[in-house]
Amino acid sequence: MKKIRQEYIIIFGVLIVVNAVSCKSTEYGYAIKGERSRIWVEEKPNTLNYAALKKQVVPSLSDRSSAMSEGSLISPLLGGAISLFTNAVKQMIANDRKKYVADYSCALTDLYFYDQLSIESPFDPLGMQFSGFTLSRTFITKAGTPDTAFRATFYLDTTKTNEIINNSIFRLKLKDLELNYSKAKITNGQKKSINMDIEISFVTSYVNDQGQLFDKVELGKFYLLIRDAPLDKKSEGYDAYYDKLKGKLVDGKSFIVPRSFGYYIAANGTAARSFSQGAYSIIAKVKESSKDKFITKVLVDNSSQLLDALGSKAKDVLKKSNF
Repeated sequence: MKKIRQEYIIIFGVLIVVNAVSCKSTEYGYAIKGERSRIWVEEKPNTLNYAALKKQVVPSLSDRSSAMSEGSLISPLLGGAISLFTNAVKQMIANDRKKYVADYSCALTDLYFYDQLSIESPFDPLGMQFSGFTLSRTFITKAGTPDTAFRATFYLDTTKTNEIINNSIFRLKLKDLELNYSKAKITNGQKKSINMDIEISFVTSYVNDQGQLFDKVELGKFYLLIRDAPLDKKSEGYDAYYDKLKGKLVDGKSFIVPRSFGYYIAANGTAARSFSQGAYSIIAKVKESSKDKFITKVLVDNSSQLLDALGSKAKDVLKKSNF
């Protein structure tokens, strides 16, 4: 009799916890019906302002020897000659509580990085038309209308044009971010905010003038890690949070797309050597995680142990509670 009473006391305790955290998702979570994730690129001719570039002088060995003997310094290469490195540990979202974690991905292929062929080299930046891209996820609401759950727009960082010209490397900045609904579950007992990791990869396949094939080469990766992003537009600090993200430099870098070797028909009608417009793909992976309260974490992380301890009666109670 005493054992039965203890069992009901435990069940009653679980019911209190379940009601407290209200495991049914809120209006901001589980926005997955009819969802569609997509990505599209913005292209425009002459993305880089070549007219604004200043002439550069690369010092010779004799120039450096003279400078050292005279005790003077040679001006660093415009755009930065000194390596700047940072060691950072990224705290990525762990997929250990799948009920509160959701991920999805999308890709765009058969893109061209340049607006014309080149007769110079595989990394000729002239005619670069890539200027940015937008990533979004839409879904169908309960009312049957389409709505935007998430949208992020990235653009080419043109503040370091010389880095693109000299090192064949480009970087990205965040233009704006819009978060309205989460794909991950958010309960009534949780704060209306989510964490989000966005991983962006640039991939290409090409052939060089030696006939070597390079398939699905990763040119670079970018990471945008968002923490405790509010979903309720009426909440305090909502506008300030997203305004602060505008213009943010995205972690990572990528090589510009190498042009594949080939031929073109010259004006005299003969075949001449050339390099392609640089075919590439953008692959985006997004992971969302709702910010759980401690009691929710305890329930999720130890749900199997709780059910085993409470027995079949507790399982029936939890099942009826839709947990």
